[in-house]
Amino acid sequence: MQPKHLFKYQQGVSIIAAVFLITALALLATAAVQLTSTSQQSLSQEITSVKAYFAAQTGLQWGMYQSVYATTGSTQTITLSKGGLSGTTATITFSSNNIDSNTYYQISSTGKYATATSPEYSSRQLRVKFKP
Repeated sequence: MQPKHLFKYQQGVSIIAAVFLITALALLATAAVQLTSTSQQSLSQEITSVKAYFAAQTGLQWGMYQSVYATTGSTQTITLSKGGLSGTTATITFSSNNIDSNTYYQISSTGKYATATSPEYSSRQLRVKFKP
């Protein structure tokens, strides 16, 4: 059995431990919320980047068709409004070269999602050279 005078030195230890535990848990919760927020933002940027990439790829395919089967100018912009590519545009630039009586086409396509001032803005550029 302990003497009564030793208990007076142990008063308040549990309060200090409780405050330390609450502070540690609050810091852990803050870190978890911040990690979740960063992860969500990263995922959102990845989605918009993929949309811009597929818009650019669509522009390349459209540009290849236009180069071979239609008369085109040097630049076209198409707005994609269906499905997952809604809100994207593709700006397509055409050029051709004749080498040894063969026509070679170069298509450059820039896919964009949202506007440049938007926090979700993404832009991707693709190029292809081909001979039909």
